[in-house]
Amino acid sequence: MTTSKKPFDPRSIRKALGLNQQDFWSRIGVTQSGGSRYESGRNMPKPVQELLRVVHVEGIDLAQIQRNDLQIINHLRLNKPELYDRLLEEALSE
Repeated sequence: MTTSKKPFDPRSIRKALGLNQQDFWSRIGVTQSGGSRYESGRNMPKPVQELLRVVHVEGIDLAQIQRNDLQIINHLRLNKPELYDRLLEEALSE
């Protein structure tokens, strides 16, 4: 039997951010009690893992992202990779 290793520890991330369970989990649409179960070792569904990564590890505010933003990003990546790379470099240097 193989066991899958969790890519991150949600409790450690939450504590490093200085958030209580309610604030931490509500930002990704999970109840405090559900988050508590994940922190205690219950398997976390992949969509919840990804939301946790995007919001709390990457620091992306989902409320600021619109569908058009994602379409533009994908268009630039596929059709104008040089422009995408330049814009990314400029954004990261700010």
